[in-house]
Amino acid sequence: MSTPNTRNLSARTARAFPLQGGASASLLVGIGLALVVEGVALHVWIAARHPAWAWAITALNAATLVWLWRDYQARALATLTLGDRDVVITVGNQLRCQLSRSGIASAELATWRSVPDPQMARDYVNSAKPLEPNVMLTFAEPVDARLPFGIRKRLTRLGVRVGEPERLISEISTVETRSPR
Repeated sequence: MSTPNTRNLSARTARAFPLQGGASASLLVGIGLALVVEGVALHVWIAARHPAWAWAITALNAATLVWLWRDYQARALATLTLGDRDVVITVGNQLRCQLSRSGIASAELATWRSVPDPQMARDYVNSAKPLEPNVMLTFAEPVDARLPFGIRKRLTRLGVRVGEPERLISEISTVETRSPR
């Protein structure tokens, strides 16, 4: 009988859970169309008197459209990755944090009682905005998270929305009994 390959445990046991939430494509298309119409109107109105300002406004609108597109693409790739030792949570440009797997004190299905009001709880972020989270992660110690524009926040609770919440909770709750390498 052959023994299983245990050399690359982290690659075999890493699990990625796609996260849900964020702005919908139709909302971003609507915002993009409004930016294009506004940009063309402002450019035509200002160009006769101040061509440099007209081009500056057009460039700013183009940069905003590119930013919206890149943010949408990054949000589409949002994941919570569970490795042997680490957990990495990446929600586009909105949230990034990394912690040890043992740093998760609990993971439970979110209910109306377990989800705090984001305006009142300074240690909580709902990564599923504008949706409601379906899993609440509670950390043993505060975790540093990077938010938009480089803002840092210390979290003890994080709400996430995944397609299979029970599977995520069971994966997190699984006690690692492997011996160190």
